[in-house]
Amino acid sequence: MSEIGFYRVKTLANVAKTITFLKNGIPSGSHNIVPVAVCPENLRVKYIDRNGQYRFIAFENHYSISDQPQIIGTYNKLIADILTDKTDSQNIGYKNTRRMFGSIEINKDQLVYFADIYTSPRVYLYIGSNNSDTAADWLEVRIESGQNIVKRSKGNAGQINIIIELPEYNTINLT
Repeated sequence: MSEIGFYRVKTLANVAKTITFLKNGIPSGSHNIVPVAVCPENLRVKYIDRNGQYRFIAFENHYSISDQPQIIGTYNKLIADILTDKTDSQNIGYKNTRRMFGSIEINKDQLVYFADIYTSPRVYLYIGSNNSDTAADWLEVRIESGQNIVKRSKGNAGQINIIIELPEYNTINLT
């Protein structure tokens, strides 16, 4: 098995394949490469790691979404007809805080590298269709940590729990 690090691999963007890593001309390991374009339709996030490069995480497809709508305000309207008008106030609109909760189980070596998501200056959520990867397909989001252990003293696996908060401009209001 190869060590975690940076490898540059040229591959087609629509083909998942297994690549072999060579160390001094001798095969030292292999990994499955799944380009973003062929990832399964689940919660996908990209972020800038400590070395300034993008890392991608495809979270498990058992994630949850919660909404917290709040009214923006109301205004008074003139009652023109007592028989047909229902109220003297009208809603301006609502703003909604949408949060997504995702998790992924990874081994202890990868846990340290994926924990960079909590210190990344930019985190993006994939909102595009499965066959495109342009700047418009990624939405910059805020993240919070769930209950996480970055370095474990025992055991080989760890779990990253993340709370993604979508920006306010991603909601509909009438202001």
